[in-house]
Amino acid sequence: MALGERLIFLCQGTQLYSARSFAYWSFPTMPEVVELREVTDRRDVIHRAVQRLSLGDLVALPSEAGYVLAGAALVETAGRRFQAAGEMVTLLLRAADEVADFLPHLPKAGLRIARRCWPGPLVLRAPASAANGFVAALPESSRAAVIANGQMAVRVSSHPVLSEVAKLSRGPLLIREIEASAKNLDFTVAPWTAAALIVKDSAATESNADARTSIVQINSQGAWTAERIGATPENRLQVAACELILFCCTGNTCRSPMAESLFRHLLAERLKCSPEDLTKRGFLVASAGLAADYGSPASHESVEMMKRRGIDLRSHTSQPLTDRLIEQIDRCYTMTNSHRLAILDSHPELADRVQVLARDGRDVSDPIGGGMNEYAACATSIEQHLTRILDDIV
Repeated sequence: MALGERLIFLCQGTQLYSARSFAYWSFPTMPEVVELREVTDRRDVIHRAVQRLSLGDLVALPSEAGYVLAGAALVETAGRRFQAAGEMVTLLLRAADEVADFLPHLPKAGLRIARRCWPGPLVLRAPASAANGFVAALPESSRAAVIANGQMAVRVSSHPVLSEVAKLSRGPLLIREIEASAKNLDFTVAPWTAAALIVKDSAATESNADARTSIVQINSQGAWTAERIGATPENRLQVAACELILFCCTGNTCRSPMAESLFRHLLAERLKCSPEDLTKRGFLVASAGLAADYGSPASHESVEMMKRRGIDLRSHTSQPLTDRLIEQIDRCYTMTNSHRLAILDSHPELADRVQVLARDGRDVSDPIGGGMNEYAACATSIEQHLTRILDDIV
């Protein structure tokens, strides 16, 4: 700077602005740190984080497994900062049903895992294109940050702060995990120093100190592999990826237990595996009742009918058809038309997944109160219907 040159400097925080060149120099700053245990109303902290993100700032937030550095995907400057870091970036969505908007070609196995494991500490990585789905509406910098080698990672959080920040933000968030020990959070080093605000959740961090997110890779054919097993165990992923086939009657003690056990037996025969290995082959078979209680055994007559076919039904216990269960099904077969209508009355969006067991639309009559002849006729009828629908599934 030449002696006598007339410059006006404006000081704001730790940034010096030259009125002549409008250039600025940034010096390291300490981020604002807020401890959740010390605030009266965490909603104030959540709104402050959302405001920071909307301005393009980065915010460090607690998650189910450690901390993440977050930025607003719709803000160009935030995307550039994540892109420059050159590390794995995940797109944090508000709800599981948004995954089809950002990954429109995600195979069914991926949709099932998302539906059954989210919200939670699980990252799904799948083939993606910057030109497809809602990703195309993101700024170029954000698209470049989240798509690497034709792959994109997505997640939905269950942490009360991170999930609420995501829901209140205008669009999805860009996040990356912060590798740090829960016992030694040094906010004076990177990547903490990239954040304008750090929301510290000591209680949650202490309880999940060793937790990590699980990472699942799904290819375009629907095959999946667990790249990293963390807080979501592999056996849960195995079940979550299965096609859930449910049989429904009234009390879940006669017709639907027979249908469940018969179908499991027939499906295992078709796949040349044991009924116990069906989940490894991608299938989960269950039954429930619209007016069932928990824990009732199958009727004596139903147990006897299955015994004659070499199937042991003695371990069956009834369960009601809850909203949570019906939302997870891929296929549901009801014994009567009234069962189907009752389900669709509260879940009309499932019309393509809920069908009457009989192809001709006839009801499978309830044998309860009848003798062994009625149960034998019922079991034979169910088996005939199952044989016909088996070809649709395998």
